[in-house]
Amino acid sequence: MAPNDHPGLRMRLAHEARRVAAQHEALDAFEREVRAAFESGSASAIAASLRSLERALLAHFAIEEDVHFPALHGLDPGFAAEIQNLVREHGVFREALARLIADTAATGAGRVAAFAELADGLRKHENREEALFARSTIA
Repeated sequence: MAPNDHPGLRMRLAHEARRVAAQHEALDAFEREVRAAFESGSASAIAASLRSLERALLAHFAIEEDVHFPALHGLDPGFAAEIQNLVREHGVFREALARLIADTAATGAGRVAAFAELADGLRKHENREEALFARSTIA
């Protein structure tokens, strides 16, 4: 066995990759709820759905940053730059979502466009995370 080959960790990360993908699907469902709230025009529905998305997203980011990313880095320190970029993006998403939540006076097209941009960025981010996990499980 090569010094940096860790079959047990690779198997665990393969399992975690499936869990991360399932979490991403759940986050996509929260995104759809926010879109539906924007379509309804209800300020209270928009606020509630954005807060629900925020809670789910912050919990997801915490798991990735505290558990998954350190395991990926332990498996292959060559992932460090990519992991750092993903963590940096988490901060960008946190800030963008916080701005959307704080901007309670705006329910118009600008706020919808800002959310659409956030959702698109999250989707691309999720795809990069899942691709990183897939690469980590290849022995």
